[in-house]
Amino acid sequence: MKYTVGDKILMLHSKEEGTVVDIINDKMVLVEVGGTKFPVYLDQIDFPYFHRFTKKQAPLPPKRTPGEEIRREKPVPRENRQEKGMFLTMLPVWRTDAFGDDVVEDMKFHLANETNRAYVFHFEIWLSNSLFLELKQEIFPFQHHYLADLEFDQLNDNPRFEFSFSPKDADLTLAASVEKTWKVKAKQLFQQLETLKKQEKATIEYLLFDKYPPRQEKDDYGFTPVEKKKLSTLTSFQSLKENARVDAKYEIDLHIDRLADNWRDLSPLEIVAIQLNEFQHYLDLAISQRQHSMIVIHGVGTGRLRDELHEILKTVPEVKFFVNQYHPFYGYGATEIFFK
Repeated sequence: MKYTVGDKILMLHSKEEGTVVDIINDKMVLVEVGGTKFPVYLDQIDFPYFHRFTKKQAPLPPKRTPGEEIRREKPVPRENRQEKGMFLTMLPVWRTDAFGDDVVEDMKFHLANETNRAYVFHFEIWLSNSLFLELKQEIFPFQHHYLADLEFDQLNDNPRFEFSFSPKDADLTLAASVEKTWKVKAKQLFQQLETLKKQEKATIEYLLFDKYPPRQEKDDYGFTPVEKKKLSTLTSFQSLKENARVDAKYEIDLHIDRLADNWRDLSPLEIVAIQLNEFQHYLDLAISQRQHSMIVIHGVGTGRLRDELHEILKTVPEVKFFVNQYHPFYGYGATEIFFK
């Protein structure tokens, strides 16, 4: 590697000068030109000294007065950098064909995180409706991440880029995940490549999102994230209070009027907490006493309690399978659970 961080370089295509800010691998470096950072191949840059020598020299600046000091600009801390969003960037690799025309040979794709937050992302490339590449990685604040190379001819295979982002650090105020799709639009891409050549720039950028969206205030059943967290606390507390019951049951009725006398005075959150606690208690007993199966009566209603129960059952390794189908005694208001 003949370049190191801090070296001055010259873009061979645009004759712009820049600085090496990071070493990506033995074939690519990250450079900064005019305040913009982007990856380039080593054969696209050179040291600027010969170019400077052949140019007409500018007049030397006046001599400094003894004792004069130059005020240096303070570096901007990373956390105070301006956030721009999450970008998909394309770096075209040009070559000269037999007729002397510049044509694009490959397209190099990177993910640019211009935000103050780290994300986990799942990335897929689909060509002709078939999965071509899949990648699961993390990207940190103000970092670039290499995604893939595509030959220019592969852009004729209707490429589709699928992204799924989620915050690396849990945050109840933010959406659990964000899905984004990018498809190649041939006419628009050719126009952008022509503009790129005229402006002597290196990359094309597509904004995926400028700000990560906040979590919806309530889920489909009317619960906020804070209430969901409180719900798990309530169910844990109730299970500690009721561990004196030791008899497993084959049939459990979760209608609230059978579980609490003062149910009319309870909030929806408290009602669900009591029902889930009752279910979890007898589920644990059934597993510990090697029960073959059990039936949970949850009613039909809005389906909120049923879906909560099913989400719990999906995470229990001792559950072989469960079904919620028409039953001659319970209709569709019960779920039958079978254990391993």
